[in-house]
Amino acid sequence: MKAQLAQLVRILKNSTSPVTSSALANTLNVSPRSVKTYIQEINGISPETIHSSRRGYTIDPNKAADLLLSSESTIPQTSNERINYILKQIISHGPIDSFDLCDEMYISYSTLKSELVKVRRKLADSDLQLVIQNDQMFVMGLEKNKRKLLSTIMYEESRNNFVNYGIMVSTFESIDIDFIKETILQTFNEFHYFVNDYSLENLILHVTITIDRIRNGYATTEVGTLLPVIRSHEHELASAIIHKLEERFSIQFNETETAEFTLLILSRASNLDYEEINPKNLKQYIGEEVYALAQAIIDDFSSYFYIDLSQPEFFVRFALHIKNLLVRASSDYFSKNPLTESIKQNCPLIYDASVSAAKIIHEQTGIYLNDDEIAYIAFHIGGALELQNTIMTKINVCIFCPNYYNLNTQISDKLNSRFSSQIVINNVITVEENLNKVTADFMISTMNTNVAVSMPTLVISPFITEQDFNNIERMIKDIQRRKRQNIFREHLSYLIRPELFEVRQAASDKNTLIHDMAEKLKQLDYVSDTFEEEVLERDRMSSTAFGPFAIPHAMKMHEKKTGMNIMILRSPVNWDEKPVQLVMMLCFNRNERYIFNEVFEPISMILSDRDILKTALSTESCEQFIDLLVNCLD
Repeated sequence: MKAQLAQLVRILKNSTSPVTSSALANTLNVSPRSVKTYIQEINGISPETIHSSRRGYTIDPNKAADLLLSSESTIPQTSNERINYILKQIISHGPIDSFDLCDEMYISYSTLKSELVKVRRKLADSDLQLVIQNDQMFVMGLEKNKRKLLSTIMYEESRNNFVNYGIMVSTFESIDIDFIKETILQTFNEFHYFVNDYSLENLILHVTITIDRIRNGYATTEVGTLLPVIRSHEHELASAIIHKLEERFSIQFNETETAEFTLLILSRASNLDYEEINPKNLKQYIGEEVYALAQAIIDDFSSYFYIDLSQPEFFVRFALHIKNLLVRASSDYFSKNPLTESIKQNCPLIYDASVSAAKIIHEQTGIYLNDDEIAYIAFHIGGALELQNTIMTKINVCIFCPNYYNLNTQISDKLNSRFSSQIVINNVITVEENLNKVTADFMISTMNTNVAVSMPTLVISPFITEQDFNNIERMIKDIQRRKRQNIFREHLSYLIRPELFEVRQAASDKNTLIHDMAEKLKQLDYVSDTFEEEVLERDRMSSTAFGPFAIPHAMKMHEKKTGMNIMILRSPVNWDEKPVQLVMMLCFNRNERYIFNEVFEPISMILSDRDILKTALSTESCEQFIDLLVNCLD
């Protein structure tokens, strides 16, 4: 909240009688018209906070306190927090007045100028530019680049600051979270359910908040039309955990809370022996309207931040949460969230995205969500981003092991202990018939299977020997290499089209060859008229020949399209006293320069091997050329 708005809230909160607009204007040193604008903004943030009468303005003291607490808790403290705050403000709400921004962050103008140096650098990395005119700051550049920068900040927030096990323990000091964790794992094992580390952490958080809420008298009393009848096995699982929790923490779950808790478990754990809730049958649980509402929120998030949250696992969990949220709202009951302020402080952009989701809910249902409920939405979004971060960097593994004396749990624990930084165990399968229901990067099995599976499979000893660990390590490295190869192939296939691949017997000289290749790019509408001269200028500064091959390119990346023009010569051309037979001319659109960083160095290193280069010179098509480079990566 802006400093002027916070000041207005304080004035009204401390006043024992209505305050006129002229009195407020004099105190704030603004016009009465500005006062009315401020009041509209405040009521936009927190509806019905300020009330108007003939005598002047009054404020709801409780809402005023919440607003001021929110304003004070979200002031960025560190340089990195200020940089991200500035980026969010100028991208989402620009143009922004420089001095207003100083007031909002409680910093001096000199401090702001210092931070703007780093802001410019971060914007430049995304092909964006900071512009300041008459103290008004805004960002110039493509809208998609602005949104991608915001999504990058959101991923950073989820990776560095999102609620983890340590934060839970320190926040809920009076609740034995280790007991909750052990209870869930033991009971899941008894009922043959599996939950990976990330879903387990999320489940523990929700259970902890539920216990805290019941303890403090916020139990749900409205049964409502929650969901269809839950199967007996699932109800027994939830009841077994609830019984242990009730006994340990001296609390009582009612019927609605038991149903909610059961659904919470089903949306995070997997047991392929039983039919699960999935996107195909979800509508029968939550109804068409809630399903459409959840989809609208995810679509809005995707279009604004360019982040895909449509994965089935997330959609099911999120839609169930929206359903339960609406049930709570129907009885005018909202959950208290002890971690709200932590989320607002540490993950402001994720929280801001959750506010946007709350706005969609209000527009479609008329329901206003308080900060605590918005923070619950942030849990889901932040958790999904955190998991996406993990999936992008780790290998997804499925374990197949019959449930014999808890052997599957022991194997899972050993693998997590040895390879937690490299793998994510997404499923533990105990029944062979269920193997075709899951997908992963590879499967670890304690026995040969009779069911054909699409995943690469590694058979290990049930007791995991050191040789098994070595084999798993090799499998992980092989899959990591294949993932890098797939990305490399995508880039090369995008750059090298059939019309940009040519084999010639010879070329008269370097400049003629550069002219011919640049002219082809120009005719295909890849480059502008100045491209050829820019390539020549770059080559004059320092030769672009690397032994028998050359990679001519311009200094600036501002062409119409991105591509790579390949020329193979049967006889070498003299290129700055070097006999060159392979020429790869690069042109890049500024919005795709990241591809340059992804391909330039690997191609140079691969072709530095003379045997590989010799094979490359014998290729007859762009497909053969791409296959060779991809197969030789790493």
